[in-house]
Amino acid sequence: MTNYIPQQPPYPVPVYYPPPTNGLGTASLVLGIVGLVFSFIPIIGLIAWPLVILGVIFGGLGIDNANKAPGTSKGPAIAGLTCSAVGLAICVVWLVAAAG
Repeated sequence: MTNYIPQQPPYPVPVYYPPPTNGLGTASLVLGIVGLVFSFIPIIGLIAWPLVILGVIFGGLGIDNANKAPGTSKGPAIAGLTCSAVGLAICVVWLVAAAG
């Protein structure tokens, strides 16, 4: 008689699901920080206008995206929207100061 040792069934391979990301929120954060830095510089501050406007748009879309998709981070979108709004306010102050 032979010694039969039953084989263990193979373990299932765990499937890796990457966590959901919020690319629009990250883009808003980057544009908001860069636009905020450029908005303090008087002449180069003209570069800040499109950056902060796009940052506000992407921040709003990023927050909306985070509300629709569970598990998506809302923090970068909120921070980007805040930085962009502050940068836009500084740009408007510079415009009013230059016009007056």
